[in-house]
Amino acid sequence: MNIPGPDSRIARFLTKICDLIFLNAIFILTGCTIVCLGAAVTSLYMTARELHRERDCTPVKDFLRNLRKAFTASTPAALLLLADLTLLAVLYRARCAETLLFTPELFVLLCIAAVILTAILSYLFPLLACFENTFSKHLGNAVRLALANLPVTFFITAVNLLPVLVILFLPQFFGSFLGAWLLIGAGLGAYVNLFYLQKLFKQYQEHSVSKGGMKP
Repeated sequence: MNIPGPDSRIARFLTKICDLIFLNAIFILTGCTIVCLGAAVTSLYMTARELHRERDCTPVKDFLRNLRKAFTASTPAALLLLADLTLLAVLYRARCAETLLFTPELFVLLCIAAVILTAILSYLFPLLACFENTFSKHLGNAVRLALANLPVTFFITAVNLLPVLVILFLPQFFGSFLGAWLLIGAGLGAYVNLFYLQKLFKQYQEHSVSKGGMKP
């Protein structure tokens, strides 16, 4: 019987899965505190980026190191994330309420606002993880990237809203989904999103460097 070597595709795949499980666990432990939430999401993307680069990455150690680096820069983004999570929670409460909390028109407008804010945040945190810049420029770049790359925007936003989509449209599977998400969901989501964002960010990096702007 042939046993896969440490450099085989199967071994590398299993190693990557284990790394993402460890990354997911440390993210949940730190991200459940409001104070660390923004820095935890940024650190999640920073560490997932290192995994993409096939570097010798120790997920827990590198995540904690990145968490300290990202703490201050991520604070404004954390406020936007808290606003988005609050809005999603209010909308879910309104949908499940027995009495009408909003007019149908206002409910639709708030849903659109939540999706747009989630789409912007889906670019904002990876930008914070990959580039050095002021928050206002990161936010402006996130908006421009979201509008200029709608297919990618749709995909990464759907990935980030997947728990909400499951609980709304497939509530019978939410228990199983929650277990999988707690095991690997956030880490895998960041890793998958970065797979599609790498090419965009490469173009973005070349454009920024040519103008003497952001550094990776």
